[in-house]
Amino acid sequence: MPKTLTSPQQKFLKFLHLTAAGLWLSCVIVLTLLPVVSTGNMTGDEVYMYNLVYHFIDMFILTPASLMTLLTGLVYSLFTKWGFFQHGWLVYKWIVTLFIVITGTFYLGPMVMDLLEIADTKRAAALQDQYYMQGQTIGVWAAIINTALLLVTVFVSVYKPWKNLKKNKLKHR
Repeated sequence: MPKTLTSPQQKFLKFLHLTAAGLWLSCVIVLTLLPVVSTGNMTGDEVYMYNLVYHFIDMFILTPASLMTLLTGLVYSLFTKWGFFQHGWLVYKWIVTLFIVITGTFYLGPMVMDLLEIADTKRAAALQDQYYMQGQTIGVWAAIINTALLLVTVFVSVYKPWKNLKKNKLKHR
């Protein structure tokens, strides 16, 4: 069994984990609200700037925050009593985290880069591009879904339902 972290190390890890998770959640909330504040007739430069801001938040704040959350969660699971599968609420957190990180890395991130490139090339005409408009819709829905999933994850982290899976299995035998 790996060495467990000391109490001060666990507190620092918790600080890093909560800071990263809070930043991640804040970013998806901002990406959910960004289309709300940028409605109306947009010039070509505004279309490009919208996509540049979205891309910046996604790639340079949200992505590092989500990866830091994933890595600190991994350290938590490996070097504390929590483990990976002892508690249902931890299993839920792992499923949600991996789902969002994987879909963001392999689908949403590349799409955001494509949309920025289209906006840079076409400017206002991007608003007539079917792929661009479909990508915008997917981006809005992804931000809404990710916000909901992360809010439920925070709730689950606080209330810790499905406590100890091993104890529950023994009770039902």
